[in-house]
Amino acid sequence: GINAEYGQSYASLTTASINLLHSARIIDQTLHTRRALGMAIASQYFGVFIVPESYNDTWLVVGIKNILFLLFMKKIFGNNECRFWVYQQMMRVYKAECEQLLPPLHLKDKSQSYPLTSGNNAQIFHMDPMLTPPHILELMELKSMLVMRIVENRLGNKELIQNVIKKLLSLAWINPSGESSSINALLSTQDFLKTIQVVSGKDLSDFMSRYVYQPGFCTLNFSFAFNRKRNVADVTIRQKTLHDCEKYVGQLTVLVQELDGSFSNLLQVEKTDVLQELNCQSKSRRNKKKKIPLFTGEEVDIDLSHSDQDSPVIWLRVDPEMLWLSKTSIEMPDYMWQAMLLHERDVVYQHMAAEVLPNFPSQATINTLSTVLLDEKCYYQVRKQALHSLAKCISISGDPTVNEEVLINLYRKLYGSVDNEKFTRMNDFSDFPLYFIQQEFMRAIGQIKDHADYTTPRIVQFLYQQLYYNDNQRNEYDDSSMIVAIIDGLTHTVPHKVDYKMEQVLKHVKQVLPKIVCYLNIDKKMPSYQQIISAACLRFISKLIQYGHIMDNLKDSSIFSAHLKRGQSFHVRCTAIQLLALFIKNESSERDLNTILSLIEFDQSPFIRCHAAQQLYKLPLFTKHQDCFLNNLHLVERLWRLLNEHQDFNLRCCLAQLYYTLYGRTTPTCVPTNNCAVVIDLKGQTARTNVPGIPSSFRFSSKFDDDRKYSSDDSSSSRKKKKHKPMS
Repeated sequence: GINAEYGQSYASLTTASINLLHSARIIDQTLHTRRALGMAIASQYFGVFIVPESYNDTWLVVGIKNILFLLFMKKIFGNNECRFWVYQQMMRVYKAECEQLLPPLHLKDKSQSYPLTSGNNAQIFHMDPMLTPPHILELMELKSMLVMRIVENRLGNKELIQNVIKKLLSLAWINPSGESSSINALLSTQDFLKTIQVVSGKDLSDFMSRYVYQPGFCTLNFSFAFNRKRNVADVTIRQKTLHDCEKYVGQLTVLVQELDGSFSNLLQVEKTDVLQELNCQSKSRRNKKKKIPLFTGEEVDIDLSHSDQDSPVIWLRVDPEMLWLSKTSIEMPDYMWQAMLLHERDVVYQHMAAEVLPNFPSQATINTLSTVLLDEKCYYQVRKQALHSLAKCISISGDPTVNEEVLINLYRKLYGSVDNEKFTRMNDFSDFPLYFIQQEFMRAIGQIKDHADYTTPRIVQFLYQQLYYNDNQRNEYDDSSMIVAIIDGLTHTVPHKVDYKMEQVLKHVKQVLPKIVCYLNIDKKMPSYQQIISAACLRFISKLIQYGHIMDNLKDSSIFSAHLKRGQSFHVRCTAIQLLALFIKNESSERDLNTILSLIEFDQSPFIRCHAAQQLYKLPLFTKHQDCFLNNLHLVERLWRLLNEHQDFNLRCCLAQLYYTLYGRTTPTCVPTNNCAVVIDLKGQTARTNVPGIPSSFRFSSKFDDDRKYSSDDSSSSRKKKKHKPMS
């Protein structure tokens, strides 16, 4: 169904977590709740009513469920939000693939296993619900959604996939005899391919062998050079797959924005580097001024004074519909990225342009990002990325006149008081895009650093003023998320080291600490929504402890352990677990490690138990064969016992992943393997051993004595029977 921490879907019923509930004054949770409920409704059709024939076919049911969810999301949130969400999930899968190879969506091998790594210590993935770690299962669901979008495009018409879904539902509802059938509610990959062939007449066997039966994710490096004599663009495509997987082969769509419009081209991608030509449909204009038509039909004025006057190409877009499982990088000059950010209507490539522009720090880049940030018609996610990119440009710029005042002045233009821009006006969150951008302002300003990676005292003073003078009296919406954003910005200002340059900054940061503690105490008496303010305060204190800015007598993890207890909100408990795991990694605290292990063993919430185990393997205490006093026989035995005793298979999968992260598939170094012996004296009923952790000499238990007695009785009776046995 929906995310495990939110609930589970059943036939015409969804049990949802109370964490989805919110009042009309809460803005941020509204988006998450609607997405979760939309996914729950889709799960009732594909996931409950129609189920996979085997666990190997789970990708299919999950993928169709996500197609229905995307239709819901496009209807409720709009096309831009839907496309940007797909782009986010694709980048999330890419980052996960960079860290670890994901298994294929469908295993054709009868053993139903796949090695994720190579060598004797390889991690083996088993296609079984009891053996799949939750984080891998979640990533495979996202990849199933991306693959199903490609299937939708391969059919040629988006209505065809809806016809396929209707066909599957009708077959599951009524069988040929007219009665309800549960057999047809089982969906397999082969049945799905047959249904597609019946409805559309297309064979997807080649597609399945590459995207479903094989793992992998690729990166496409795209570069071009304009040939003015032939009026063509010489394009070079370099494909690189992660973990040496099989490369993709097929057609790639390239949209070229030229002076006379946007033109689509199809390039054939092979397993080797591709060098092809793109014929330009426009000719260069040196002195003529004319509005340029975009692919939406809109005509705009574009400043081409800094561009190549002989080239009609303004910018390029590669795979605009995101139909390749790839991360695309395009080599273009800065003026093309700037033009794309200002005038492109595809929010995905606008966001990509905002991400790339910090690589070209200049005054023109800063002006472009500032223009987009102040543009009310621009998509709010693009404006948020432009804000963070602007902070990066300020940080890496060598110009002393370009400093934090650039961003502070932009903030005052948007949120300053009418009478005096130096003062922030009272909170008014009726404009939701401005509300989300105001939050990102606080976080982005805190990330501004100088050339030596230092924060200036001016930034700390500005953020502290925003926290001190925050006024929400006349606002109809809750301001807890805004306070969290300000505290997060202050957390970014904590210096990672102290020298004579940073003493003034650290002095201002420590002056903020009493205010943070005050908010932490107030949140206990008058809790914010899900106590998110407490979680932000804990992150600030954790950063001070991590960088050694708190005295040794106060450098204790008890503040995190206190927020692990029941009675705290789910969000606070998860944050405390994460910060405590970070403290254990940095300080090698055995007491805090036992605290988290006890939480895994005895806590009543299954989600808290799984979250605690996940944080331990995401922030491992040590690596394989590393000398650490936490790497001892007691930890091995405790993990092994938890792994074999718990009935929750999700928790067992998390513990198995933790065990593999710490020790791999080999015997832990702390477990004695050589020169270990046990000498047993049956007559004296004693034994001696040199195994660590076991007394050097001990007696057998009474149970062993009874077993030995029964054994001796059986042997004596057998001897008697053998004695009286007549000879043949």
